[in-house]
Amino acid sequence: MLVYDITNEKSFDNIKNWIRNIEEHASSDVERMILGNKCDMNEKRQVSKEKGEKLAIDYGIKFLETSAKSSINFVFLQVNFMLKTLSYHESVLLCQRGRGRILTPLKA
Repeated sequence: MLVYDITNEKSFDNIKNWIRNIEEHASSDVERMILGNKCDMNEKRQVSKEKGEKLAIDYGIKFLETSAKSSINFVFLQVNFMLKTLSYHESVLLCQRGRGRILTPLKA
């Protein structure tokens, strides 16, 4: 997850460097997502949502704005991350006595 502060333009500018580092040093199947954090502080916003979305589209990455403080999209993010992790580790099946459900990641 590549997180920037929507109230800090410099943190957004660093995302491109982080993406470049991931492309150079990580495996090609690594999950990437850009998160604009502090979306509860719209009055101090320096980075528009559209700018974040455009960057994500340019790199073919998912995008989401969140607020840890106000829990905006935070539960969604936690659950999706957990399910992606479970899915990555051999599609974990949660069952008990033959009754259960397969958990799959949510689509953003």
